[in-house]
Amino acid sequence: MFHALPIVLALIAQQKPDPTPLDIVSSLETVVADAIAKAEPSVVAIAREKTGKGDETTAVRGRNPAPPPAPEGGIGLGGLDFSQPDYTALDYGSGVVIGDRGEILTAHHVVKGASRLIVRAFGHQQFDAEIIAADPRSDLAVIAPREGQGFVVPKLKPIALGDATKLRKGAFLLALGNPYNAARDGRASASWGILANVARRLERTNTDPQLRHYPTLLQLDAKLNLGMSGGAVVTMKGELVGLTTNAANASGFDAQAGYAVPLDVLGRRVLETLRQGKEVEYGFLGIGLKDDRSNHVGSVRPGTPASDGGLVVEDQIFSVGGLDVVDSDSLVAAVNAFPPGRPIKLKILRGQEPLEKTVVLSKFPLTGEVIATNRPAPWRGLRVDYLSMLPDATRSRDLLDAMSRGGVGVVEVIPGSPADQAGLRTGQVILAVGEKTVKTPGEFAAAVANLEGPVELSTEADRKVTVK
Repeated sequence: MFHALPIVLALIAQQKPDPTPLDIVSSLETVVADAIAKAEPSVVAIAREKTGKGDETTAVRGRNPAPPPAPEGGIGLGGLDFSQPDYTALDYGSGVVIGDRGEILTAHHVVKGASRLIVRAFGHQQFDAEIIAADPRSDLAVIAPREGQGFVVPKLKPIALGDATKLRKGAFLLALGNPYNAARDGRASASWGILANVARRLERTNTDPQLRHYPTLLQLDAKLNLGMSGGAVVTMKGELVGLTTNAANASGFDAQAGYAVPLDVLGRRVLETLRQGKEVEYGFLGIGLKDDRSNHVGSVRPGTPASDGGLVVEDQIFSVGGLDVVDSDSLVAAVNAFPPGRPIKLKILRGQEPLEKTVVLSKFPLTGEVIATNRPAPWRGLRVDYLSMLPDATRSRDLLDAMSRGGVGVVEVIPGSPADQAGLRTGQVILAVGEKTVKTPGEFAAAVANLEGPVELSTEADRKVTVK
């Protein structure tokens, strides 16, 4: 016993006193500062130049003309001296490095209409960037450093990605970005607060109406000023869990409230698709609910996946692909989570009878500018898509009848191409390639693959078209 006494006394001497309030605050400061230090090198400032010719976006890889050389004195496009560290851009936002090749995630509205994008990054780096892909529905876009002779590859650090599905109300979050263009020196500004809500929806009065259909926005109480759009929302571990998309609610509401697109299942799918330069495709079911607060089917559009899958008015939808449905918002979130062309199971209640239906989702038609630099090559000058992508104005009786039988829609015919010479026109429906029926763009691509010589296509009203 006496041999153990010195050891016990030594352990007592090593015990620390209870932490003081100052110790607790200092620990919190350290955690916040460490998270900022980890994330800051990945946050950039973006300056946008416009040509003044409407909303045309030309700063896109593959169709982005080289910026004109600055004349003597260093004054560049728009009269701004981009060679000077203190130039003041009139149009600006934020972005976050998310790829090993310098890919930068930002907001769609930050790059929309750009003729030139200039990025300021950590370490006083400055470079031209160009759009790889942009999606108006999620308000997300991916840009990358401009490639080619004369452009130096910047040294950029991708941010660590977190999981927004694990966030709870009250979680401490940081927002980093370029408020009032203060981060044009490459050093992001930071604010912090709590997560006010995990599933908010912006109203039409204050933003692009498509974001109203994105009912899982994060609501922050962190201060978001002009220029924070496209900025990073990070956890206390410095991991990216969202991208700021709108600085305030509708006029008359709390101007301190901010919103962010979460990196949940859908957010990650959008990010990865855009990083590959591809178009983000959203599932389309083709029903209307009785009202926004119910899950009862109020209408079923003919020729849609819902109609083909046997859904009828008064059905009550409880889940889509395993995701619960209780109202309009949850239905949109569930259908959007799956890409078109994929069979998914719906659990419904018809009267008192529980049923399970399988449907193959079509593609939701987007409004706004969709940018994708990695698109499948056209077949003999012809591009097809899901029937839901055909404009309503072109839907004659023959077209509606053809749509009820399946097929794919003609969305582009390149002038002078074999498809054009064969008489195919945008808005038509192709039902079959030879004797093989097609119902999705993937099936059409498989049917025409490796075909040589004249190919017969069956279109609406059973017309035959031969493409040579």
